[in-house]
Amino acid sequence: MSLRSGAAIAVCKLSHGAMRLMGRTARALPGMIALKVDPHIIAELSAGHHTIAITGTNGKTTTTHIVQQAIINTYGTAAYDPTSTNLEQGIATTLCLDSTISGKRRSDWAVIESDEWATQFLLPSTKPQVLVVTNLYRDQVDRYTSWTTARDYIIAAAKSSPETILVLDADCQVTASIADAVPNRIVWFGINCPVYEEGIGDLDESVKCVDCDTELEFGNRTFAHLGHYTCPNCGRTRHEPSISCTAISNRREKSCTLSLRIDGEEHEVEANIRAGYDVYNAVAAVAGLLSLGMSQEDVFHALAHFTHAAHRFEIFDIDGTPTRLLLMKNTAGCNQLINMLLSEGEVPTRLVCLLGAEIMDGETTEWIQDVKWEQLCSDKTKVIVGGPRWEDMQDRLLRAGIQKENLTVQTDYAKLVTDIAAIGEPVTVIANCSTIEALRLELVKKYQPVDYWSE
Repeated sequence: MSLRSGAAIAVCKLSHGAMRLMGRTARALPGMIALKVDPHIIAELSAGHHTIAITGTNGKTTTTHIVQQAIINTYGTAAYDPTSTNLEQGIATTLCLDSTISGKRRSDWAVIESDEWATQFLLPSTKPQVLVVTNLYRDQVDRYTSWTTARDYIIAAAKSSPETILVLDADCQVTASIADAVPNRIVWFGINCPVYEEGIGDLDESVKCVDCDTELEFGNRTFAHLGHYTCPNCGRTRHEPSISCTAISNRREKSCTLSLRIDGEEHEVEANIRAGYDVYNAVAAVAGLLSLGMSQEDVFHALAHFTHAAHRFEIFDIDGTPTRLLLMKNTAGCNQLINMLLSEGEVPTRLVCLLGAEIMDGETTEWIQDVKWEQLCSDKTKVIVGGPRWEDMQDRLLRAGIQKENLTVQTDYAKLVTDIAAIGEPVTVIANCSTIEALRLELVKKYQPVDYWSE
């Protein structure tokens, strides 16, 4: 370990400690400083260690939490970031915090959540044993100008690390097309059953083939552009997954039972997830962990008992007002949140909708126009809007059917907490990355979160 690397680790630890004393999450800036001191610190600290990486548009944080829980349960410890800061600087912080000043890693394993763009820099440095790609949607159009932009970043990354096993979603044609361009071994996962009750699925988007621009035909479609597809023109078709979900049963408030087919054998597995889009995350995690060589018993145990990340269905009791935080990131993901709320039976009537346009959010808000807000809006629905782009949120909700007298604006997060406390009945917060983090910082000053997923 060079003096430069040791200095990078030291300044990372010092800045992290100082920022934590100020109440900051301290995941990006310390790593940014470390990378300035030693641009190769990630490669230095990754050398000779076991690493699994997770990327994709939606679901990578939940998938990462299942994976890290399984790794820690099985091997005792792992370097990972509980805040899901998934660019280079956040990953540098994670690895530095897991190391001594001399560069000795405390953990033999690292579980890395990576932004799609960042994979092209991280894979050459970390050389993971496995890379899981959850799916690829239209997302953050200021950064990813087409369906295939993020895919091409991942292709470049995979080519730089040909020994890495790629775990790909067979139901996502964009993700699946990665396999056409790389030398890596591929493991396919997917879903072979409906994920929602009748009438809930989001199937109204036409999907064109990534190869020839012909509209795809679907034998079975789960939601958005995912499903059992075939192109009638060029013949591109879905790969049969070696690891798939074949049924969802015993749907409960906080969990469900999954029937998993693994290399032709059926298994009944308890999963600490809500039935719906999270089934893809669960199957992706199972496929990634099995590709590492972990036993089925250890994988299934982690799936049944893992804890979700902050912002994912986290509930705060705000002076008697139960308040659930739901993170929205893009059109498809937000539509799936709405589908989930509809599937609960009683559609929430008290909403808080927060919208920002920071770099972490994507610097455009146009994507909210295609979200099915109409399905949540009735004469009884009351909404508080906030965040820097509250006007965009307000305009969209008014067009969706919210009555003007039922809509209020609150841009001060501390005052918003007070306003929520005064409601006195369950509140659902739907917010994107920057705004949900800002609200949560206010909440944790006074209220302790309730683990919505604990039994």
